[in-house]
Amino acid sequence: MTDPTLAVLQVLGERSRASRPELVAATGLSAATVSRTVGRLRREGIVRDGPPVPTGIGRPPRVVELDDRVVGVVGIDAGGRTLRAATGDLAGSVRTRAARPVRDPDDRDALVDDLVALVRDVSSGSPPGALRALVAGVSGIVDHSSGRVLLSPDLPGLTGLALASALEDRLGIPVAIDNDDLLAAIGEASAGAAVGCRDVVFLALGYGLGAGVIVDGRPVRGAANAAGAIGFSAPGRLDQRASGRAIPGRYRHAMARSGTTSEMPLTDAREVFERAAAGEPIAAQVVADVLADLGDLIVDVAALLDPEVIVVGGGLTDAGTAVFAPLDTRLRAALPYPPRIVPSALHDAAVLHGAISMAVALARRRLAGLDPLVRSDPDRQVLSLA
Repeated sequence: MTDPTLAVLQVLGERSRASRPELVAATGLSAATVSRTVGRLRREGIVRDGPPVPTGIGRPPRVVELDDRVVGVVGIDAGGRTLRAATGDLAGSVRTRAARPVRDPDDRDALVDDLVALVRDVSSGSPPGALRALVAGVSGIVDHSSGRVLLSPDLPGLTGLALASALEDRLGIPVAIDNDDLLAAIGEASAGAAVGCRDVVFLALGYGLGAGVIVDGRPVRGAANAAGAIGFSAPGRLDQRASGRAIPGRYRHAMARSGTTSEMPLTDAREVFERAAAGEPIAAQVVADVLADLGDLIVDVAALLDPEVIVVGGGLTDAGTAVFAPLDTRLRAALPYPPRIVPSALHDAAVLHGAISMAVALARRRLAGLDPLVRSDPDRQVLSLA
């Protein structure tokens, strides 16, 4: 049975405001239960009376709305090069954002200190006690249930750390962590290119490679929390052939094999794509080989999961149609029912949107007097699809 507070907060999160009759109709709760729940939420400052909505017949009904001035959540995107944070309200809207570069990916204390400082910076305008939950997306393999980072090649200082507990101790609010690419998938499904879809794959094609998977509206983490670790895809390791980290080396190796030298050092995958677009044969061949590897991956993912949509983000997508056209062609040639393949609509904010969505689900549980870190119910709520 759905908790009345969760049900009311869910409806108010989906609408700007609602009257009591509308809440009764949307939740299936009795009028008396809705009245008691709204009364308690008003006394606690979570909802407030909104302006009446004229109906043209009789007295307009009284409406309530979430008071986003006093209740909020925080999302974190702990990527390999940049730490980002955002605040959001209980409707899931992102309010403020802040970022800072990673000082030293191997320094555990510096990483935690910077995350804490970033949260305090981004939430400096919030009233005391307003923040009810925080969710952090971490690059790597994380145990969502225990809040521990199991493996983070991009931020090795966090490997083995019970990050959720470390942040809770410093910030005094409930914290959960998850894989950043899974949160990006949730972000795109809740506010981006996959809104309304229940079966979604997010592919992060950037400096590293990763994937976030949603099946039937539920996040997929796997038995060892390693679902989506596509960098390990065979043959060999895909991230050593087709990631932004590997592409410059692949290009330099091809140059050396051809006996060609370049006057300009190359350290960024973007430059390889630019040289390919300018007609340089070796760069064009490297890009074609990379896209063939990524095309094989996307066909395998689509054949196994049959998603409605594959959303692609990350720095490699900056090349636009040079990346998307070959991948789409490969999908259509290989599968009888290919999914749509589309670019990320949220770009570098996808993880933050997903973290905010999950933090909202945790905050609703806390406001309902339930354990905010019970994992199953927040997963059901996070996309507002169940």
